[in-house]
Formats: sequence, C-alpha cells, structure tokens
Amino acid sequence: MRHLAFLVLHAFLVQAHSMPEQDSIPSDRTTERKVPVKEKIKRTGSLLYKIVKSFDDYDTDYISPNYYNYTAMLQNTNFYQTYRMAAKDKKGNEQAIHMAPGPTLKLGPYLGWRWIFLGYTFDIGHPQRATKTTEFNLSLYSSMLGIDLVYIRNKGDFTLRKATGFEGLEPTAVKGLRFSGMDTYTSSINLYYVLNHKHFSYPAAFAQSTVQRKSCGSWILGVRFDKQKIHFDYNRLPDILKDRKDNSAGIIEELKVRKIDYHNYSISGGYAYNWVFARNCLLAASITPALGFKHAEGERVRGDEFWMSMKNLSFDCITRLGLVWNNTHWFTGASLVSHMYDYKRDRFTLLNSASYLNIYVGLNFNRKRQYRNR
Repeated sequence: MRHLAFLVLHAFLVQAHSMPEQDSIPSDRTTERKVPVKEKIKRTGSLLYKIVKSFDDYDTDYISPNYYNYTAMLQNTNFYQTYRMAAKDKKGNEQAIHMAPGPTLKLGPYLGWRWIFLGYTFDIGHPQRATKTTEFNLSLYSSMLGIDLVYIRNKGDFTLRKATGFEGLEPTAVKGLRFSGMDTYTSSINLYYVLNHKHFSYPAAFAQSTVQRKSCGSWILGVRFDKQKIHFDYNRLPDILKDRKDNSAGIIEELKVRKIDYHNYSISGGYAYNWVFARNCLLAASITPALGFKHAEGERVRGDEFWMSMKNLSFDCITRLGLVWNNTHWFTGASLVSHMYDYKRDRFTLLNSASYLNIYVGLNFNRKRQYRNR
C-alpha cells in the first residue's frame, strides 16, 4: 500500500512539474476553451434533430412522404358533448338524466409549414353562446408518437335530452328544455406510441401530411391523464323532475349530487387500421380503451383500496374515424375523434363524451428541393 501511494505521489509531482507556468499560457487560450463548447452545442443540436427526425421514420413502400413545404386548408369543425347522470336508490330503482350543450359549428382557414400548423375558426352556429363555452382541442400526429390535448369549460349552457326512471313521466317529456344548473370543466392529455410506425401512418388519416399506399394496421400503447369538475344544482331542474304535488316520486336522493371533482391516471392499449380501398383513397379506424385509477379531490385512499376497489377503476376510450382522398398535392376528407369519460361512485354514475367532427379541403404547395425533379 505504501509503495502504491508513493507511485501515485511521484506521478502527481511529475505531472505538476511538467505543467507550464500561468504566465506562459497563450493569450488565445480563452478562445481555445470556447471551441469545445461550440462543438458540444453543435453535437447536441444534431442529436436532437436526429431524434425528432426519427419520429417520422417510415417505409416509403407503404407511406409516401409530404413533397411540399406549405399547406393551405379550409376546415369546418363540429363539436358535440353529452352527459348522462344516473343513480340507484336503496331499492334498486334507477333514474338517469341526459343532457348536452348546443353543438358548435365552426369554420376557418389554416396555414401550415412542415409540422407547424396554425389557424383560426369562427363559431357560425351559436355565436351568442360563445361567452358560456370555452373549448380547445389539439392533436399532434407523427409516425411514431402522438398527443391529444383537450380543454372544455361550460358555464351553464345545457339542454335536457331525456329523463328515465321518473314515475309517471315519459322519457322525452323534458326534451329541449334549457338547464343552467350545471357548470363543467374537463382537461385531458393523452400520449401514445404507434408500434408499427414504419408501415402504418396516423398522419395520413388525420393530418394529411403523408399518404398511405398499402393497407396496414398497428397496435397502440399510451398513457393518459384526465381532470373533471362538475357543479350540479338539481334545484334548477324543471318542476316535473322534482317532487310534485300529485305525490309521484321526483328525483331520488342519490342523484342530488352537488359536486364532482376528480383526476384520473390510466394506461391505454388499442388497435388502428388504415384501409387503402382505391388509389389515393383511405378509410381509417381506431379504438383505444384506457384502464385507470380515479381519485376524487380530498379523498384518502388506502393501499388495498387502490388496487382492489372497483369503484376507483375507470374505463375510458378514444375512438377515431377518418376518410381521406389525397394525391399529395390536393386533399379532402373528414375525420371524427371522440373522447369518452367514465366516473362511478357507490350508486352514482357519470358518463360523458366530447367529439370532434372535421370536414376539410386543401392543397400543398412549394415543392421541397429534394423532390423537385420528380
């Protein structure tokens, strides 16, 4: 050990003796130190570029790339939302109330540069309700990864559709009646991975940035986070749903829910398929169920309840349908993306959905340099 320590000390002294004095350091030493930093930045940028580029790595025998730099499009967006609140009393009698806000009808232009796409749509269906409803939806598609972002806020703009289980009342007796006693908030983020991304293209069906040339499918795996808040004032329901003077039963106690506030963590797995039924024509469909754990705000859950209690489990789902004609220069089509949310507590159930139907027509222009000779 002493001999080893002596060798180490000797090597240190030799190294220190061989180092130049501080005064002998060249004046441009500072410049020499900056060069490695620039090189590291350049290498890091190159690595990040390769990672991003790998998101769209695919087999050109199955998928044609986008030959153009820019995209111009006119799109009609239709937004639909539904709510179903149901409950059972101690005797097993069930009541359910179906309601929905008025559908929104939007129209507007979009302009894209490669993967950046910006646009604005105007509500031409019910512009007077714009102050009561805030809705934002963003879906980003690449060959390998995808992400869905949803934000919806409704401040009491609902219409009753039907009510079942109420004694002596036809289910459609409340159809069309306005209901301002419910405020809702929904936010959601969904991140997923496409296993067969080299042969299957989500962008071909929902982003018009590539063209699927051969029919192909893929399994989808993902993670998802949702948060919902609902304030429900049953006193604002129509009188025919509340206690009536003829002694017939009105709304049951289990349905008189004042507040729902929860967040949900889930994993998802599903399947998607692109069917090329004619040249430049594509029909796409996918379904991705999600199994997760719901946690109500302020609720404490023990470890055994986390894994064993069925009331804390959620079964949500995202469904996509798309029909596209795309010859790489011009394109037109329609797509439907639907998000379903499920909430259960004891004898109470809430099921709601948010769906987006897009109808569009557009063109790609300014051919990329590497494709100009084709």
